[in-house]
Amino acid sequence: MPPLRLVLASVVLLSALSAAALAAEPEGLLVAVRGWGTELREVVVSPIGRRVLSSAVTITLVVSGAVVLWHLASRGVERWLARFDCEGAGAYRTARARTLLPLARNVLFVALVVMVVLIVLSEVGINIAPLLAGAGVVGIAIGFGAQKLVQDVITGAFILFENTIAIGDVVKLDGHAGVVEGMSIRAIRLRDITGAVHTIPFGSVGTVVNMTRDFSYALIDAGVAYREDIDRVVEVLSGIAAELALDPELGPELLEPLEVMGVDRFEASAVVVRVRLKTQPGSQWKIGRAFNRRMKQRFDELGIEIPFPQTTLWFGDKVQVPVKV
Repeated sequence: MPPLRLVLASVVLLSALSAAALAAEPEGLLVAVRGWGTELREVVVSPIGRRVLSSAVTITLVVSGAVVLWHLASRGVERWLARFDCEGAGAYRTARARTLLPLARNVLFVALVVMVVLIVLSEVGINIAPLLAGAGVVGIAIGFGAQKLVQDVITGAFILFENTIAIGDVVKLDGHAGVVEGMSIRAIRLRDITGAVHTIPFGSVGTVVNMTRDFSYALIDAGVAYREDIDRVVEVLSGIAAELALDPELGPELLEPLEVMGVDRFEASAVVVRVRLKTQPGSQWKIGRAFNRRMKQRFDELGIEIPFPQTTLWFGDKVQVPVKV
């Protein structure tokens, strides 16, 4: 039975059993009260009796309401996440939901616990005004003594609500790059390509580089010898991109045709031709590796030279032919 139904069923069952017992043998309750030397009516109508009865009813209602509200919130979060998965929502919406909904549930849990504790203390006769005043003083002291923690929490709140990062994104933070595995209100957890986990406080986050938001680009720098025909090289690169688009596995990862950016720079031994491919978020590395593999094979087939560093050695003036290493 689900937790919410179990709680409601328990409340109904206990109420029914209590009513049945009282209806069956009301004398038992009267005898118990008379054993203390008083009447039931006197207990109920007395100020103390009314206070105890009122407090008991209030505490029962508050605790029951908090339990029911918590289970409703938990089930609601689970259903929202399940609906995102079943409906095939976009990766961005799903990641955002998996980031914010559990945090909202945790915040609600803390708020419910604090509220219930304060109400129960008030109902049992404890003056909570000094507690609240003391909590304010403690809060100020903590604010001065834990400024870094407060900064982490505030920065984290802005990052979360501005949708800068979501679980599953590949980001660069504070000199570390990796996949976002989890976030709390204070810190973010990254796992890098080696499997190492980095926990970075939000207060230490300066510039956020998100490499998987909405779309990505596979950037290709093709270095060829100075004697090669650049137009021919561009034609070969366009053909490789067309092959990738027809690939049943890689084709769906491409969003647009190849974009030729042209001759990017001249290096010591190569002319660098830059092109790029627009891909699905996070697919730029897979597409880039596949493109480089095909480019190397195609250049070898066509005799297009990919230069590499060379050193020329001269052994005296009488040597006519230099030796290249």
